[in-house]
Amino acid sequence: MKLSAEQIDQIKSWISKRGFTHTDVQYEIIDHVASAIEDKMEGKPELDLETAFSEVHKSFGIFGFQSFEESIANRLNKELLRSYWTATKNILFSSKIIIPILIFIIINLISQKIPQYFDQIILSSLFGFCIFTLVYIFIVRRLKKHLKSYLSFKMASGIIPILAVTIFNLRFLLLDLVNPIWTASMIGILVIAIWSVFLGSKQMIRKTEKLHKLYQ
Repeated sequence: MKLSAEQIDQIKSWISKRGFTHTDVQYEIIDHVASAIEDKMEGKPELDLETAFSEVHKSFGIFGFQSFEESIANRLNKELLRSYWTATKNILFSSKIIIPILIFIIINLISQKIPQYFDQIILSSLFGFCIFTLVYIFIVRRLKKHLKSYLSFKMASGIIPILAVTIFNLRFLLLDLVNPIWTASMIGILVIAIWSVFLGSKQMIRKTEKLHKLYQ
């Protein structure tokens, strides 16, 4: 038998009540559970939907649907890492590499021309980056609030403010070990890493947008 749209909505509600509130997680669970419920109700026509759902849920063992959420989170982590690596290669092996090289050169020129302001300029730049990042992610979350219930969106957007805080906490490492070449090199590497994270996260958010249109 084939479940109706109303029955699918009821299953989604029961899954949500069990603590699985992320939309992409819910639909992946539904994909597996609905098929199992259809088979059960096909074999036992006297079963009502709730009883069939309870039996299917029990068949997943003591952790129930938790394994689905963990599996999805692990898969999304791997997708994000692949996105970051792809973005890194795209930067390193294209004309985009000129940007971190120019930043390296500019930092060295600053250290030579106005060494007395070097530390202040670097610290101000890092602080400015952190402010920009927090404003950026605030705007993204406002513009994409229809995606806030997706685990993939939370993972992709959540890494960006963490990155900002990490960079700000590294500010003294950039300066205290210090010579201008070290600082310029570290910032050049950070520019590539940050850029890769931004591009990789945007790619994951685009995938979530497509998923959202599919589920609508």
